[in-house]
Amino acid sequence: MPERPALADLTPAEHEALCRRCGVSCHFAIPVNGLAVVLDELRCKFLARDEGGRYRCSVYERRFELAPWCHTAQGALAGGFLAQDCPYARGVPGYRGKVRLAPGLLQKVLPAIRAEVARAGAPIGADPDAVAGFLAGGGSPWEYRVSADGTRYQFTPAAAPAGAELAPHGDAPPAPQSPPAQRSPKLRVL
Repeated sequence: MPERPALADLTPAEHEALCRRCGVSCHFAIPVNGLAVVLDELRCKFLARDEGGRYRCSVYERRFELAPWCHTAQGALAGGFLAQDCPYARGVPGYRGKVRLAPGLLQKVLPAIRAEVARAGAPIGADPDAVAGFLAGGGSPWEYRVSADGTRYQFTPAAAPAGAELAPHGDAPPAPQSPPAQRSPKLRVL
């Protein structure tokens, strides 16, 4: 089989034809036990889907201007930001890129991932509403704000509406608060 030309040697059409439109490079990853794990909710705020369900960049022609966190295919390959089985990474010895966990395994680690996203926040390029929705999947709504340095979204449980903590007629104490989420000693989620 002939050797594939380097990415830099491809024509624009050949370069674009390699992309499967899987969207993995446009998702921020959560490190889990040495793997860069992709979650649908932790994606670039400019990532959209076309009519066929494939991912596309909604600002593709201006992506480097509007999304400074965006990488070229070469930069994404060098940074490990592509999927492990990405055609752009084919033939690169030892390449370890991002992965999507099988549904059963994802369900097992989801509480630890939610706890880590709640603790660490999400990069400023993420879709904060999608991340808040992901965190809310754990049971309660979440709010977000931009960090003081402007690099991340920070998330906190949404404040309960006035009077929501009181039992009917105020005759019972408020329900105890659940303890803050803690890191799992067995699962390494950074």
